[in-house]
Amino acid sequence: MKKRIVSLLLAAAMLVLLAVPAFAEDEHAYTYVALGDSITTGVGLKDTHFSITVKSYDVQENYHDYSKDCYVARVADALGLDRDHAVNYGMPAAMSSNILDLVRTGSTASGVAYYDLPTLRQELADADLITLLIGSNDTVLQLMGAMGRATNGKATKLLIPLLTGTMREMNLQNLRTLRKGLENLDLTPEELKAALKLLDSGMEEICDQTRGQTVANVEQILQELRALNPDAQIILVGYYNPLPFLPTYGRHFRLLNRSVKALAQQYGADYVSIPYTSIANDGHPTVCGHKYIARQILKAVRK
Repeated sequence: MKKRIVSLLLAAAMLVLLAVPAFAEDEHAYTYVALGDSITTGVGLKDTHFSITVKSYDVQENYHDYSKDCYVARVADALGLDRDHAVNYGMPAAMSSNILDLVRTGSTASGVAYYDLPTLRQELADADLITLLIGSNDTVLQLMGAMGRATNGKATKLLIPLLTGTMREMNLQNLRTLRKGLENLDLTPEELKAALKLLDSGMEEICDQTRGQTVANVEQILQELRALNPDAQIILVGYYNPLPFLPTYGRHFRLLNRSVKALAQQYGADYVSIPYTSIANDGHPTVCGHKYIARQILKAVRK
């Protein structure tokens, strides 16, 4: 009789042990996917992993091993997520059209953004939280290109620090570098006139031209995300002015914020405003800036 009881107990224990993995496999793990440009990447922060290639940027290592100081890391840490469940798909130099390509097909190859993410669509379909911060480059890159054309390429190298995040503070060394760069431009009277015109009326034209396209692309990104994942919480992060010394930009980003906020409401997303982001001289957020963005996002997170 004792042997029979022992056998029954052992059999019951085996059934319990066999059942535990099955329950564990069915348990859903909360996941977060961050989409964006160099702001999301964390360009300018000390432990951000990216490098410049012949055509574009290599940020594969940064998808999971991103800076502890970037806003993606701070959101992930606050939600108790490890780097396998919180992925940083920040793409340096990406415009809204690039992110739209990535969300639609998993790859993009236009401008200076060449990226291939074959698992992205499935990751978005499985995600519980998706944040989207994109659109600043739509205007910044157009301005840089126009300035290069106006000066016959002479100003291009001077503007590169905006994308690479190298000019983080206005110290004596950077001032000397900037002054030397300006002296080396050696603009002709015609080039100087064209550059000044661009910074005056020309820049307003660029802002007006790109703003409509940015809003259209963001709307299509939201449509694609909703089609892929009707249940995810989507947080649409607004814009700060990366070039506050240019007044035209202030108006541009105010109008852009107004438009994307309306889109968020239309597609059941949450809009987060970040106008007071602390930025370095290259226009990217400082450590404090990333903290601020993370706090703004976390206020909107529903978990």
